[in-house]
Amino acid sequence: MAKRKKRKKGSGYVAPVKGPELDAKLADSAEAQRDSLGDDGAAWGALQKELLASTLPAADIAATIMRRDPKSLNKLIMRLRGHEVAPEPVIEADHSIDPETLRDAMKAFRKRLKLTQLDHESRLGRSPLTTGKDAAFDSILPPHQYPAAVWETLTVMGELVTTGRGYYKLPKPPPAFRAGGGPP
Repeated sequence: MAKRKKRKKGSGYVAPVKGPELDAKLADSAEAQRDSLGDDGAAWGALQKELLASTLPAADIAATIMRRDPKSLNKLIMRLRGHEVAPEPVIEADHSIDPETLRDAMKAFRKRLKLTQLDHESRLGRSPLTTGKDAAFDSILPPHQYPAAVWETLTVMGELVTTGRGYYKLPKPPPAFRAGGGPP
């Protein structure tokens, strides 16, 4: 007599199929939560986990969540519904931001960039006899304690360069002149 084969029991979880139907449900859910989000980081994080099941790029979702901006969330909801979203107009410098705040934001950005590069360069798994590996990136997400308007103003002023999707980098310095005073 032959032995019966044992059937493996599944977990019962079936992953949702990505598509327009799921995107529409996620858009409805995000729209329902939009007014109650406020500045609650946990609520924005829960919304991000929910939206990651959509067909939108994860980087776009992360940039929207990082900003905690209802206008950006509205554009994300429109994209989930399949509508074309016009590109943002050119931003002008916001002169109402205190110069002290701009200076503190630049200090925080430089410190975050330096610490991120040091963290990347000091990864385990390298030989203790070597100096490590140089960081292969130059742009980061700016510190969250300053609003997006501060970073956009610094970009317009030329202090930072945007690399897209919420990432910024320091601008390249101009070519150095020779010690003799003339051009190289």
